[in-house]
Amino acid sequence: MSDPYIDLCLGVQAVRRRVEREVAGLGGATGVAAAPYPHQLANVQRVLSDSRIRHLIADEVGLGKTVQTLMILNALRLQNPRHRALILVPDNIAPQWLIECQTRGHFTPLGRAPEEEETGPHVRLAYYDQLSSVTEIDPNIYDLLVVDELQRLQANARQRITDVAADFRQLLLLSATPKLEDVEAFRQLLAILEPERMAVATRTSDKPEATLRAREAAAAALIGTGNPDSWEAAGLMMPPERAQAPTVAMTHSILRRVTHTNRRDYPDLLPQRVLHRIAIEPTSDEVARQEQVWQFIGHAGRGSAATDLARLGQVALRSPRALSERINILRGRDQRDPQGFLAAAAKHLEAANGDSRIEATIDLLVDIWNEDPDEAVLIVAEDNPTVDYLERMIPQFLPTIGPRGKRRPLSLAVNRNRDASASDDLVDLFEEYDDGIGGFIAGDDQLLIAADVAQVGLNLQHARKLIFFSMPWSPVAVEQWIGRLDRLGSAALADQPGERTIDIYAIYQRGQVDERVVSVLDDFAIFRRSIRLDGDEINVVGQHIVDAALTPHTVNWQALSQEARNIANDNGDALATPLSTALPWTTKRARALADQFDRAGALGPLLERSTARRAIVRIETGLRGWMRLIGRANGLRLWKGKDPDEPARTFRMLHYYRSPYATGPAEPRFSLPGLDPRDGQRYAYLDSRRSLESPPVPTVYLDENSATPLNFLDHGDPVHDTLVNEWAKIGQKVPTCLRIKLPDGHDLASEEGRGAYLVAVLNWVPGELYFDDFDRSHIVQLLQDSRTRQEQKPYWDAIQAMEEDLRADRRWLNSLFTSRLDVLAAKLDRGAWTLATPDHAEALFIPWDVSARGDKIVLATGQRAPFTPDIKAAQGAGSVLLLQEHKRRHQASLAECPDLRQCIASRRYLIASEGDDLIAARQALLDDATAQGMETSEQGFARSRFRAIRNARDMAILARDVRLARLDGLIDALVEPRYNEYKFMVMTLD
Repeated sequence: MSDPYIDLCLGVQAVRRRVEREVAGLGGATGVAAAPYPHQLANVQRVLSDSRIRHLIADEVGLGKTVQTLMILNALRLQNPRHRALILVPDNIAPQWLIECQTRGHFTPLGRAPEEEETGPHVRLAYYDQLSSVTEIDPNIYDLLVVDELQRLQANARQRITDVAADFRQLLLLSATPKLEDVEAFRQLLAILEPERMAVATRTSDKPEATLRAREAAAAALIGTGNPDSWEAAGLMMPPERAQAPTVAMTHSILRRVTHTNRRDYPDLLPQRVLHRIAIEPTSDEVARQEQVWQFIGHAGRGSAATDLARLGQVALRSPRALSERINILRGRDQRDPQGFLAAAAKHLEAANGDSRIEATIDLLVDIWNEDPDEAVLIVAEDNPTVDYLERMIPQFLPTIGPRGKRRPLSLAVNRNRDASASDDLVDLFEEYDDGIGGFIAGDDQLLIAADVAQVGLNLQHARKLIFFSMPWSPVAVEQWIGRLDRLGSAALADQPGERTIDIYAIYQRGQVDERVVSVLDDFAIFRRSIRLDGDEINVVGQHIVDAALTPHTVNWQALSQEARNIANDNGDALATPLSTALPWTTKRARALADQFDRAGALGPLLERSTARRAIVRIETGLRGWMRLIGRANGLRLWKGKDPDEPARTFRMLHYYRSPYATGPAEPRFSLPGLDPRDGQRYAYLDSRRSLESPPVPTVYLDENSATPLNFLDHGDPVHDTLVNEWAKIGQKVPTCLRIKLPDGHDLASEEGRGAYLVAVLNWVPGELYFDDFDRSHIVQLLQDSRTRQEQKPYWDAIQAMEEDLRADRRWLNSLFTSRLDVLAAKLDRGAWTLATPDHAEALFIPWDVSARGDKIVLATGQRAPFTPDIKAAQGAGSVLLLQEHKRRHQASLAECPDLRQCIASRRYLIASEGDDLIAARQALLDDATAQGMETSEQGFARSRFRAIRNARDMAILARDVRLARLDGLIDALVEPRYNEYKFMVMTLD
């Protein structure tokens, strides 16, 4: 038999969780299994609260672009239970995306499109070879398109995305190398992020990106101008008078939807890089073969050969096996060795001639593992022949590792470049990934030898030793390799004080080309700092290194080094436009948001106390208290688990409570997804980010059972969300008058605490309260009156787009204020009410002594009670007192945004401008259709097409007007202290 008071307390906790997720307009984004960093909170809030989700996350390497995407996706899925997303990624990182989705994002992505009958959320993860056709990138199926590293897709896929981008209601691009300075790439990017503006600009210019640049420059020049005619002459609306610069920038900057977090702005979150230069003496055979290769390069460079000379030069500085295979290819395929230089080089490739690089590598590994045999080491091999060579040679010299007395077998992993004909099945690709580097990521292998396929996308932050067997000539490649280790959550930050470093070892041969390459890269400071991977600076240095390396004896290397130092000292940001500096999303603002979230992110009443500064820790403490109460109330059986294969790995488990007196299966009050009460199935979970391993562990073993998914209990997890929804319903059904007996030690178990209380539990989430669902009846009527599906489609699209507009506006309003759960109470004393303090009121919903532990925990009990005459007589006055307190809190909340009127005016300007852009783009299509005579055509299809185009234009006008009207009434509406009532009741404490 359930206790109504405990049910009420559990229900209040469920509502608290629901309101808490809306703090800062994040909408549950923080529910993913990752500790949110300041720039991630800021970027996610920026994307979610924008007028549309259509952004490029171009943060530098290692700053958590994938986690930010999962945070955004988590919020969207919570807001829209039917949300559908397509994630398109390069094939080499598809397995890692799969793991991140499973372990952090609360879902397992599917490898197929959703079926027509599916009603729930759906996420498809795909890489290019999985698509049977680019038409599978379909905005009619998916709400959100996520593309990781767009520039790595084939041209037809990029073009397909550009063509249909405008029809996706939500779109996210991810890349640390977006090539913003490449004209064609930037034009394509703007066509994706700003489809309406680019469509209009394309009609008048073959360089539409230049038109948008000119528009931005004109807007920047007009800032501070109060003359509407000047703005109109430039084809722009005049912005609100105050805060013109950020408002105009958020509306007209061509970088307004590009997030670009610099690592230098967060030195406290990332490890330091330390370069160790290891100079070695080359053998006579190594010198001789390199001389022959460079003679070949010199002669080939003076001819018309198309041989990739830079590739040959770099291969010559790797392994003998790699050079041998390359020489065989060049001599056999291109027959480009008439002077016999390559044949001469091949004579110096015998294994008996020795290899100075492999000897230096072995010595270095011995030193590393003698100090710590558990140290994870990544060796950059770059090509498959060198991977194979090192895989064979290293175990011959180092079958065991570690200091004397602590020797252990060497276990290594390899990551080779994939064959073009490899499997296009995600499951097979994952198995290939797991067989290759899964052991290294899991910590079972101490060494990973990797080809260049691994330089992009992989998360290897559990390692902090990086060895360049031979230094790449490309600064981009070097930065990408370092970025595999130099990431948020790096092991270097988890070690003892003073161990906050990523150790980079550069092996080079003294007096040879690679020594000079390392020196120039060092002068460029790439080993000490991170750099933009798509900036002019890195391209200039990279090209100069290649040119110099191919003609090493004709180049002034000292001048090249000086140029590299000069570029490194130039802190100019290539991501700059006339309005970009006025964009409000700064590092200072990101840290302020993080501080604000830490102050207000955890809402009461909390069933367990925490003095932690970080809100995320207090939130986790509150969740654990709620789960503990569920277990104490026999709602579920909870206990700690331990993986028998990894005893140090602990987690929590739950399953349905079954009474010891029951003879049949458990009879739960509601069903939890994935759990069957008939078979005692258990659910394994973590509830603390400090318990997360790096990378997170997807499965654990329970006793003799097979691998069991290890979940993260937070917003977005199906079990968590079911608990929230079901307990909220149960608590709301509790009788409105209860008599309660509190246990000894409770804060209110005293003469002062006993008595009758009038209690209100109200929640204030402004986006839900002040932005009502839009009235779709007019659109539905138009849809029903339409003759063909072609004419109906603009109406269906408008309904979905306007629903998404509403969600975006709600998130924006929630970002301006702190959502509240108001627990209000007044105590009746001699016929008069006295308002309880906030702590006193919240204690009414804490059913135990919060300081008690273990067997000393005793739960309060409650039962239904009648309303006494004195309470009935005074209830009206008590209600007035509580509502007055709610009004006071409402006024305090409004004070959180003192420039509210300006915020609304800026939002209105943004939406009006974007609405006009969409209308202009659709009006242009309608003008074309009119000019072509489609309206009066003899062909019925043409006339229907004309009406569809006209309907789309009309819906653009309606959507803009509805949205503006929503904002126009907001100031007056916010004055009214609205609320959602969860419970209004009487509680009598005995």
